[in-house]
Amino acid sequence: MSSTQPFTPTVFVAGPPVLLLWAGTVLFALMLAGPFALLVTFGLVLVAVAALVALAGAILATPYLLVRHLRVRLAQRRRVSEVSTPMATVAVARAAR
Repeated sequence: MSSTQPFTPTVFVAGPPVLLLWAGTVLFALMLAGPFALLVTFGLVLVAVAALVALAGAILATPYLLVRHLRVRLAQRRRVSEVSTPMATVAVARAAR
């Protein structure tokens, strides 16, 4: 005598509607995957272009900033050397008073 017991206990009421909801969710996600991938691609392209523009700007600005820095430094050196007088001249001037 064979018994007709189910192999796994199932609830027939919850089976098909749950699968239909799951299938609808999967189809909705697949419908949104293409536009989302397109938006992500556009965003990455925009970030890459912005990085290239910033890099090009930095490369082009470096010589200008370096020359400006050196000119300011040389001007300060000249100003310091013109203002300072040798100590012997200061000592002679004080002794003459």
